[in-house]
Amino acid sequence: SNGYRSLTVKWARQKKKMASSRISGYQIQVATNKAFTKNRKTVKVKGYLNNKIKITGLKGGKTYYVRIRTYKAVSGKRYYSAWSEVKTGKTY
Repeated sequence: SNGYRSLTVKWARQKKKMASSRISGYQIQVATNKAFTKNRKTVKVKGYLNNKIKITGLKGGKTYYVRIRTYKAVSGKRYYSAWSEVKTGKTY
């Protein structure tokens, strides 16, 4: 959702029943172009129960592209899923 120099990102979280394949968290990227090369910001959210974050410190009056992926930490190494479909949001 849109905000003043910020975006609130919500997603469907992993079900509690999936304990054997439980993820460690989520990685969210926002950028001002679809290739995620301009004004990119990456945020990590720990825990599988979280499903919302407010990303602040963005420029006002811009359209931002957002994508998300999950990660799982195993023996100190992170394994990432594929990126989600890209969504857009606008700051004011």
